[in-house]
Amino acid sequence: MIIKSIALNNFRQYKGAQPPILFSTDKEKNVTVILGVNTSGKTTLIQAFEWCLYEYEKVNFKSRDVLNIEVAKAMGLYTSQEVYVEIVLIHEDKEFTIRRTQKFTKSDADKIKAERSVLKIQYKEDNGEQQAVPSYECENTINKILPEALSDYFFFDGERIADINNRGDVVAAVRGLMGLDVVGEAKDRLDPNKASSVTAKFSKELDVGSDQKNNKLKNDLTDAQTRLDTLNIRKNEVKDEIEYYERRKEELSAQILANKDEKHNQDKKLSLEKDIVQITKNIENTESRIVKDFTAGAIKFFATPLIHYAIKVIDEAKYSGEGIPHMRSAAIDFILERKKCICGCDLSKNEEARENILFEQSLLPPQHLGTILHTTKDTYKRYLKEAQSFCKTILENHTEYRNNRNYLGEKTDELKNVSAKIQGNIDVAKIEQDYQKNEKTLKDKRELLLKISSDIGATEKEIAEIEKTIERLTIVSDKNERLRKCIAYAKAVYEWLKAGYDKQEKEVKERLLESVNNIFEKMYHGKRHVTINDRYQIVLMTLLDNDEVKTDESKGLEAVKNFSFISGLVDLARQKAHKGNDVTEDEDIPVNTEPYPLVMDAPFSNADEIHINNISKIIPEIAEQVILMVMQKDWEYARPALEDKIGCSYFIEKINNSDTNSVIRRII
Repeated sequence: MIIKSIALNNFRQYKGAQPPILFSTDKEKNVTVILGVNTSGKTTLIQAFEWCLYEYEKVNFKSRDVLNIEVAKAMGLYTSQEVYVEIVLIHEDKEFTIRRTQKFTKSDADKIKAERSVLKIQYKEDNGEQQAVPSYECENTINKILPEALSDYFFFDGERIADINNRGDVVAAVRGLMGLDVVGEAKDRLDPNKASSVTAKFSKELDVGSDQKNNKLKNDLTDAQTRLDTLNIRKNEVKDEIEYYERRKEELSAQILANKDEKHNQDKKLSLEKDIVQITKNIENTESRIVKDFTAGAIKFFATPLIHYAIKVIDEAKYSGEGIPHMRSAAIDFILERKKCICGCDLSKNEEARENILFEQSLLPPQHLGTILHTTKDTYKRYLKEAQSFCKTILENHTEYRNNRNYLGEKTDELKNVSAKIQGNIDVAKIEQDYQKNEKTLKDKRELLLKISSDIGATEKEIAEIEKTIERLTIVSDKNERLRKCIAYAKAVYEWLKAGYDKQEKEVKERLLESVNNIFEKMYHGKRHVTINDRYQIVLMTLLDNDEVKTDESKGLEAVKNFSFISGLVDLARQKAHKGNDVTEDEDIPVNTEPYPLVMDAPFSNADEIHINNISKIIPEIAEQVILMVMQKDWEYARPALEDKIGCSYFIEKINNSDTNSVIRRII
């Protein structure tokens, strides 16, 4: 997407119809600079973009604040004024004109009524003719051009950038930017475990006959799939909550470290916490082994006296003789009937051999109990050996469990002592209390996640069993045969989409991390680097005694970090767009994306002069188009790096130094 121009009429500070602001679309000189003092209307330009595209969803003012104040005061009774913002942009090599208009009418002396805004979109055909987008398709068209979830990463001000990486929609934004959201939606529509999926719909249509019990299975399947959907949603919610409390834990830990005089105590505390986590895992593993071993061997162990008694009874029994182990009488009947022994002897001609076989048959049950008693005795002896081994195993497990419990108690006591010392410091007492509360909540959330995951596993198993039962009961018909093929095909496509989606998302994260670090190194000259977690949130790390640790951030460093993240996103989209949207040898699924511009208000407000210069060198290289609203004082540091990249520049002038009437004048 490339923005060609924006035109405003009576929009907030901009009184009357303003000449269109033309933005540089030159690939070499791709920067447009708009200079202005405070309250002149720099932020208003960002708001104009957002209002035109998304109306009041993105701006922090109400409809009555859209109309220029001077125009509103000058309105006569029953007169009307119009506000509009018109954006011309290029998307997928097609020119779009997007115009949002809102009419205001003064209905009485003290009240101005705002009508509903009207959104109109036109696009230019290859032959130059303008075609209007139907009104019911306008919002959908805008979200195809720039999804609302992505807009905050390309239209933002200096204040918003500070929080850009802590937003809850970072994952959705990255996936949308890289075109993975469409693939994800298609995957979800085919997920056989979702009640609303196409695959589930086919399963519901299978004909299992008119039996009421059989049809109930289909309802049970739908209920289980719906329950699974709910569990998966809740699982993702709990994951988000855990990540919030983990971030909160990191923040509190950082505050404790920053305010702590005795670093030794804090280091000791962190070390003890790691030890406690490991010991707790060891205890959990030992508990699992004890349960498993007890389940497998307890019956034999506790039955030992009875087993000894049973062996004694068998030894005292007067049944003699022992048959061939595992031989069956029916097998001997078969040999006698065919009159040929397994050794090849002809039984019809060898009466003695035949008598021997009959004798062996007489030793088999039910005619003779000797064989059964002998086999049973051997089994009981094996049980006794296993019981002895069970006793030894349980004793070893219990010893390990007891030692770990004692060790955990020692470490916990140490942790309490260290924590007490920290809490005794007035500067960190409240922080430490918050930390402990956060730890409890985090523990509860993790336990809840384990329970939900367990419930998901049980529900998935239930679904699989119901599906197998339905498959067995499904009657043979042409309709069912077609449905089976559809189900099999849908599942195969789902697995293909899932595999490709997982692979590409992993590659996106790796490429994003590489891009962000490359940009960060150019902006910040030091030993720090960044990492990206599963939620695409970046953390500053530094090497300390061969260990990577999270580091504190100044306002300037935070700005550089967040600039690196946004620049990495833009760079990734640009690389993808230039690479093309066709399937390559490295990709399983074609995904569509295109480069986006960076439109920024006061982007350097929290950066020092060195970082301003470094940032200014990078952004024209990674973005197809850059539009900057900058204060004069910041521009002095940015100009040397951007001078050769400027295609257009403007200055916002406050008429008579008014905060309600500004005009934009072109310099270059």
